[in-house]
Amino acid sequence: MKTFVAAILLCFPLAAHVGVNDVFFEGLAGPYPLYVTIRPPMVIPGVAEISIRSAAKDVKGIRITPMALTGPGAKYPPTPDTAVQSKEDPQLFTGGLWLMRGGAWQVRAMVDGDRGPGVVSVPVPAMSQRVTTMDSVTGGVLALLMVVLAAGVVGIAGAAMRESQLTPGMVPDVGRVRSGRIAMVVGLVFAGVVIWLGRDWWEDESRAYARSIYKPLGLKASLAGAKLTLEIESPQQREADDLVLDHGHLMHLYAVREPGLDAVYHLHPNRDGAGKFSLGLPMMPAGEYRLFADVVHKSGFPETLTAKVTLSRDQAGPAESTDDAGAVFGGAVEGVVFEKPEKVVANQAVTLRFRVQDKDGNPAANLREYLGMAAHMAVVKKDFSVFSHIHPSGNVSMAAYEMAQSNLLPLSGSVLVSSHTKEAGSAAVPAEFSFPFGFPSPGEYRLILQFARPERVETVPFDLTVQE
Repeated sequence: MKTFVAAILLCFPLAAHVGVNDVFFEGLAGPYPLYVTIRPPMVIPGVAEISIRSAAKDVKGIRITPMALTGPGAKYPPTPDTAVQSKEDPQLFTGGLWLMRGGAWQVRAMVDGDRGPGVVSVPVPAMSQRVTTMDSVTGGVLALLMVVLAAGVVGIAGAAMRESQLTPGMVPDVGRVRSGRIAMVVGLVFAGVVIWLGRDWWEDESRAYARSIYKPLGLKASLAGAKLTLEIESPQQREADDLVLDHGHLMHLYAVREPGLDAVYHLHPNRDGAGKFSLGLPMMPAGEYRLFADVVHKSGFPETLTAKVTLSRDQAGPAESTDDAGAVFGGAVEGVVFEKPEKVVANQAVTLRFRVQDKDGNPAANLREYLGMAAHMAVVKKDFSVFSHIHPSGNVSMAAYEMAQSNLLPLSGSVLVSSHTKEAGSAAVPAEFSFPFGFPSPGEYRLILQFARPERVETVPFDLTVQE
């Protein structure tokens, strides 16, 4: 019981996105548009649930296989499983894959269709997040079976000493009866020792598993004037300074003022040393801020680190990076339309759609990319239990996504490899954005959309109620 309680105290929601465990991805496998939902197991080893919807009607079959995202395992895929095609919805394919250890994985989807084969790899972070418990009914049944088994051992030992060497029809004498009773006592002691040792072994295994429960990196924030200093703190002797660039930065920091979520800033601290970052704050109003820092390890495993900081007075400094952007919210939103779904339900995949219009209601023609994407969005539950930084491709890390696609290069001569709708270098950015996502719990959420015009980055909030 103590082990279980300790494990629960150490257990956090998977912090690749705070409070969000599932992976949502929308992109191309060769010519085939796919919407992929992956639900990693909460306990490792465990089975990841895979759901793939094809927007194309000419897909005949999809095979799926799990692989490590980096290292030798990324080069040698196991035999793929065939995803099951729904009879009611032929464009929906489902399956399950075993993930045998924690870390950065990828699920490779190989598509067969009328336009030839296509393939895409979707990165999946997976770690043990809890200790599962046995329900009382199962525990009671197993305890009863253990008593029956122990009683059987005692009875067999007594019978063996008392009657095993008697000829049929003979009655055991006093000596054999005494020997049988002694054997039963010995059998009872033996069964008790085995049960005790088994319990001790089980508790050792339970403690070892509890130590493997995922514990996110910590983040210590301190403020001196307008300079914010961040220091990554590592539990379990985990590597904290093996970070790779994601959208050109080692860290993406969101500062969200509480309790009203009425001011949000997307900032990019500079690395000062091993696990240390700092930045001069831009113009920001005073208040208490929740900090969410996105980083990606060289293994491809993403994490979101959290902290708090209080600004005792308004900051008036300029942004250090041209990529920094944010806003204080107030009043109605003009020029941006959120095509709000009629009903959004927790734990169900949904596509969030937005349009940017000019003053005449036409699609805006002056948009440009922001950090290599058409748009970015932060999803924040108003009690701060959920945070996710997502893109038009979903909530996968772009650094991890690029690692996954690099593993497909040897296949590029025989299949159509995945394609990502990246706007880098394009002359114009479409005025419509869509984001695949799934809300992990019901409640009130704020969606913070960011996109760029030639002269500035826009930061626009929308509110959404998610039903149970």
